[in-house]
Amino acid sequence: MAGPRKIDGGVREMDGLLGVRTFAVGQKFSLGDIAIGTALGYLSVRFLEFDWRSQYPNLAAFSNRIGARPSFASTVPVPQKISDKVVR
Repeated sequence: MAGPRKIDGGVREMDGLLGVRTFAVGQKFSLGDIAIGTALGYLSVRFLEFDWRSQYPNLAAFSNRIGARPSFASTVPVPQKISDKVVR
């Protein structure tokens, strides 16, 4: 199942810009890598039905590499269940 149109378009654009490079910009880790890595982590938690990993294998490889960094590995997003009732 594809994600919503705008999300799919954004992921497709990230995939195109990243290509098969190791880093988003230049030859070293940068804010671009953090931006792509956190966006992909969010998708993995909030849009489980959007199988971006099989559609974009280069992004999946990037996500695996970046996820192995200690800064990413120690801050993996997790799904939250919000059970508090909204008071009106």
